[in-house]
Amino acid sequence: MRIKIKSKLALSLSLALITPVMADDVLLAEQRLLAGLQAMNSLSLDQALSNFEQLSEQHPTYKLANLVKADLLALKAGQSDILTQYRKSHASDIDKLEDEARVRWQFAQGALTQNSGLDHFILKSGVQKYVVIVNLHESRLYLFGRNAQNKMEQLADYYIAIGTKGAGKLREGDQKTPIGVYHVVDMIADDKLPDLYGVGALPLNYPNKWDKSLGRTGSGIWLHGVPRDTYARPPKSSRGCVVLTNNAMEKLLTDYQLPLSTPIIIANESQDDVSLNMDGKYLVKEVKAWLEDNQQNVDWQQVSVYQYPSEKNLYYVTYPAADKDKMVHQFWRRGLEGDWRVVLQDVEHTEIKYVFRR
Repeated sequence: MRIKIKSKLALSLSLALITPVMADDVLLAEQRLLAGLQAMNSLSLDQALSNFEQLSEQHPTYKLANLVKADLLALKAGQSDILTQYRKSHASDIDKLEDEARVRWQFAQGALTQNSGLDHFILKSGVQKYVVIVNLHESRLYLFGRNAQNKMEQLADYYIAIGTKGAGKLREGDQKTPIGVYHVVDMIADDKLPDLYGVGALPLNYPNKWDKSLGRTGSGIWLHGVPRDTYARPPKSSRGCVVLTNNAMEKLLTDYQLPLSTPIIIANESQDDVSLNMDGKYLVKEVKAWLEDNQQNVDWQQVSVYQYPSEKNLYYVTYPAADKDKMVHQFWRRGLEGDWRVVLQDVEHTEIKYVFRR
């Protein structure tokens, strides 16, 4: 297992950041993984082995933990030739597992300066209880909820796997995860799912109105768990869905009970691209003025405004429709003369069932 470190200090600070929220078993497992990797890079092999043995005991189906533990045991026994041969015969599978280690390590190194995208993508949040930002570039899901002051704050972040072919879904079967703003439209319980999808699934409304206007096809894009014989999947291993560990998925389904219509912002941004969006602040004022002129019955407190990921000067606005159980979805863009305007609008029921395809 070879992982480059920028500095030991960066990782130790990252671990310190994780420590206060250790009540979450998902983060406990991640902390032990990172501590084991740190020990390996410090050549403290006994300490590393102890961490991976504990992680393997806690999560027997964690293939990455089992692989590293086997590596360390082989090195300790002086059986490096057997280790080399095994790696050659299973190169593809091992590469995928090591990809996960690299992704998690890189995320931990930047944990203190990590920008989750809250101020970048969420310009105004309505009355919804939660908002989720999925950053495909980081293989990370961020969950935000309202605090006592009624402001959105980060509640959790979890490692995820995405489509085998990466980000930017264009057509059915391309094995890519879409980029855009979507909503949870259903909850499928464990007993209604094949084992592939783990403890439950939250289907999203892909393709939305914007996707359809661009000719994007496919459906059946979900947030879901993993099979019982797998703790976590490699970073790029799904057919387009966002895949969490079963422990993390259970947190979303039971502890947080994400309601229908929860916004899911799926982005593919590097840290350099995620910054405070000043232009969008002006757009919020334009939306409010437009609603006052055209939709006077809309409660401004229930209006949400998001920057649309990977689209220049495109913003997504949503609010409850006059008809019960429906939501208005608007796509705003700046015109050639600098004015903001609605370029697409859709009205959907808050609960929509989709045919299972990808």
